[in-house]
Amino acid sequence: MNITWHRSLTEDKKKLIFGNETEDSLTKAYDKKRTVHAGGKSTPLTPEDAGREWMKASMQPVSGEKLVYVNVPFCQTRCSYCGFFKNFAKPDMMEAFTNGIVREIEDCARLPHFSTGNINAVYIGGGTPGALDSEQIGRMLGAVRNSLPLANDCEFTFETRTFQLTDEKVDVCLNAGVNRFSIGVQSFDTRIRRAIGRVDDGETVMKNIERLKRINEAAVSIDLMFGLPYQSESDYIEDILTAHSLEVDGMALYQLNVFEDGRMNSQIKDEKLPKPASTAQQALFFLKAHQVMQNLGYLQPSMAHWVRDTRDRSLYNRMSKKGTLMHAFGAGAGGRTHSHGYFTHMALEPYLGMVNAGRKPIMGMSLQADRHRLHSLITYQIDCGFLRLNDLDAEAGFSLSEVFEPLFESWRKRRMITLADRTLKLTPSGQFWYVNMAQSLIDVLEIAYDSEYSPAAGRVAGQN
Repeated sequence: MNITWHRSLTEDKKKLIFGNETEDSLTKAYDKKRTVHAGGKSTPLTPEDAGREWMKASMQPVSGEKLVYVNVPFCQTRCSYCGFFKNFAKPDMMEAFTNGIVREIEDCARLPHFSTGNINAVYIGGGTPGALDSEQIGRMLGAVRNSLPLANDCEFTFETRTFQLTDEKVDVCLNAGVNRFSIGVQSFDTRIRRAIGRVDDGETVMKNIERLKRINEAAVSIDLMFGLPYQSESDYIEDILTAHSLEVDGMALYQLNVFEDGRMNSQIKDEKLPKPASTAQQALFFLKAHQVMQNLGYLQPSMAHWVRDTRDRSLYNRMSKKGTLMHAFGAGAGGRTHSHGYFTHMALEPYLGMVNAGRKPIMGMSLQADRHRLHSLITYQIDCGFLRLNDLDAEAGFSLSEVFEPLFESWRKRRMITLADRTLKLTPSGQFWYVNMAQSLIDVLEIAYDSEYSPAAGRVAGQN
């Protein structure tokens, strides 16, 4: 273990890990967001090895915490900022998919990997699950509820837009056991919504959220984004205050990521959209929102999520960052066993072909990094706004304080952290840069083990 790792860093590596030595840590600690999700490097398997590993894993009983992710690869429209779009909602494709995913879930439920232990959280995402009709939603959710061993307190989330979320669809969800709706609002401002490809106007979105709240059968959490085209800081704060007045149970406040090869970046280059806020400007949006949410009395279970009280638990999002075992279903879904990550076929034809042949539609599989449990502990705790060094030492089997000290000292000087009683806490500036900070810790850990390890930067934050 090399505790002098920082002395041999190239300038490029040092820049990625430490960022900028500046007093303005809120807007200039790093040049931009390095990645969407922090993590280590996995090793892809050959198709033959993937097949063998999946067969072995599927026959092994599992215990402990478990999650389910279901990916519904359809949307009624294509939003300009989104990197997850797969297919427009077409009736024949959605019917074939529904038949396929029901079979996939029921076939997997017969295997020890899926039938043992209890599942703590289910997340129906995509895509837009609400694009399916009510009968299709009922069959899909029924397969989850009736085939898989859900814990008594399982959080069952259905993610969707308010567009075409009819009373009938809501009733079907509730009757199938959904106890949390995650609504992709992004903004209540109609002009901003139209610019990013959303269908409903702001007033309609508000009315639909009020309808869900009146039913009072499930937690209602919404997503809001900051840094969108045409959006000012006051527009963003108005969105937060609107959500507060609607008494939503939780708000996820997400930073807009403009991907260099994404649709929004192309529209900006073609001058079809104005340039959105830079990363430095987004930091100011973040700080203002942080102050508003604290003043309103919200709790902050994670860096992007705020809750009114304990009704919105956001278990799936929090547990997934811990590296919890995850069963994945549907086209383009990602999951993991205790030792491997995997993803299913994104294209419907191969997905359905394998499912109808009685096979799990695995498209790829990778061996998780040697220290993936430690990586997950770092990303989970940083996402909660702290690091307990005793927890890290216990997982590593030795003291990591000396390894991380050069980075901690840099963050302390820039007032991005406080450190006392072996617990590191993020200041508001640190909270804005938490993904970069988690990735830097993982990079340091790997460089200390292997001097040839090379940290990488993803192609995000093209707005800079």
